[in-house]
Amino acid sequence: MSATLYGVGVGPGDPELLTLKAVKVLAAVPVIAYVAPRVDGEVDGKVAPSLARAIAAPHLQGAKTEITIAIAMREDPGSGQLEYDRAAAVIADHLAAGRDVAMLCEGDPLLYGSFMYVLERLRGDHKIITVPGVSALSAAAAQAGVAMVSRRQSLMLVPATLDEGPLEAKIKIADAIAVFKVGRHLDKVRRVLGRLGRDGDAIYIENASLADAKVTALSDAPGAAPYFSMVLVPAPSGDSE
Repeated sequence: MSATLYGVGVGPGDPELLTLKAVKVLAAVPVIAYVAPRVDGEVDGKVAPSLARAIAAPHLQGAKTEITIAIAMREDPGSGQLEYDRAAAVIADHLAAGRDVAMLCEGDPLLYGSFMYVLERLRGDHKIITVPGVSALSAAAAQAGVAMVSRRQSLMLVPATLDEGPLEAKIKIADAIAVFKVGRHLDKVRRVLGRLGRDGDAIYIENASLADAKVTALSDAPGAAPYFSMVLVPAPSGDSE
């Protein structure tokens, strides 16, 4: 009988932010899978340690079979799609043999999460359960101590990887903005928010929930941002009615 594939959100970084359900699943499954970046961005490059696995490590019990999904972090997604094809086939073999598999995913599995690429390949052929996790947005807002929206206000989630024009168009219509995947796009985000007059309230957060977390006004943000960074722009006060 086919086993169960779990998409497990391990949260933004702090191992104590895993849900009770996630901890229970990680203790029980014999197989785990996780994404790890290729450090030089090439398909045959060296594989760096997986952050998702590092977050989950305190909750892993007993020996596990591990499936590393090595993704070259490039604009062209072609090589990554081939790697997800390979990983999905390996996971399917374990499921067919009756072994439950947990795919670890930073933040929430279905909010910019890598699990969705495995889900779309195996959906319909296997039993799949998604275990939600604390998202980067929740962690960043908590780290900054800022309320993003209230009552009838809207919140726009946008990736900084968008071209400047589309990024500006999306930000322009929102009450509050959460800009994901900032990294090397920080200057672009600064320019767009500056043109729209939204930079004054913008908050820069990096490594939310971790010991080296940093929170500052966007105007005081560093010249370069790490991959795990976000810019939040709360809704203007007085617009909540």
